[in-house]
Amino acid sequence: MKMIGLSLSLALVLSGCAKLQIIDEIKIVQSLGYDMEGQAIKGFASYPLYKTTHRGSPLLLMKGQSATVQGITASFTAQSQFPIALGQTRTLVLSEDFAKHRISELIHSLLRDPVMGSNTTVVLTNQTSNKILTHSLKQPPYYFSNLIEQNMKEGNTPTTNLNILLNQYFGEGQDIFLPIVNIDPDGLLHMDGAGIFKREKFTLQINRQEAFFLKLLKDKNLTGQLELATGKNEHILMNLLNGKRNISLTNEKAVVSFVLHVQVKEYPATVNLLDNKEMSDLKSRVEDELQRKIVAVIEKFQSRNVDPAGFGELYRGKLKEWNEEDFYRDTYPKLNFIIHTEVIFSQSGVGS
Repeated sequence: MKMIGLSLSLALVLSGCAKLQIIDEIKIVQSLGYDMEGQAIKGFASYPLYKTTHRGSPLLLMKGQSATVQGITASFTAQSQFPIALGQTRTLVLSEDFAKHRISELIHSLLRDPVMGSNTTVVLTNQTSNKILTHSLKQPPYYFSNLIEQNMKEGNTPTTNLNILLNQYFGEGQDIFLPIVNIDPDGLLHMDGAGIFKREKFTLQINRQEAFFLKLLKDKNLTGQLELATGKNEHILMNLLNGKRNISLTNEKAVVSFVLHVQVKEYPATVNLLDNKEMSDLKSRVEDELQRKIVAVIEKFQSRNVDPAGFGELYRGKLKEWNEEDFYRDTYPKLNFIIHTEVIFSQSGVGS
């Protein structure tokens, strides 16, 4: 009985120490955005208004302004009757202007005060975070974050999150890349390539197809959809189902080999998929085009001396004496990249 009484007392004490928060008495931020207006930082946060409805909880938008990154949260708090909770923030949206001028401050702020989870997705926009988050209010809750996560998992967007961003910024042998999300002329949110940084400097923007090739070079999960030219006025559309990547390094060259299992969705009308010779010819043309485009993307990275694929990190793990400054000054710009691709048509998409 004494043990039972002691256990009950401890349970009461522990429960009394816990900080209880009722879900409709806090503002749980889903997405957070930063813009610049002159020298001031503009902040925006979408949060659900919890109420009983068959449509779910509608999203609202808070707006704030400050001279500092952390001051934005204080600005939100000053206008709210409830505490602001950032721990479940799923998406962080940075305008291009903000990223160019204040991304270093943001990263150091997040490191000093880690209020967001490491899996929070960080994206850029060529527009404004205000425009992106205001547009997301028209969609169901979590639509915006699910759009980004789905494109990373199944689409052409290279995977990143807050944890990866911090490793890229503070680590050696790799540069930051952030997916770009914009609103297209039809008013639809869509993934629109990626932005590449050298340290805190926004250096290069790549399109959606180039972002797919970065995903091939970097991600563990090799998936996506690709359209390639296979001849004059001929194209093939493929779903990448899965694949493997192997990288072999020497002092003067890097050999990157891919084995890619694809499903053919559309193909030139002149090709007979039941003819082995024609299929073999199509396979060779696809492999050659893939090799050419992957090399072109890497050479673009080399020309701007950015390394979002992290080849420097691979060399750092291989060489006993490795210096980041020396590598990117002397070795990386001259490194010869050799790409091998083997494409396996696992499914044709037309009943075979």
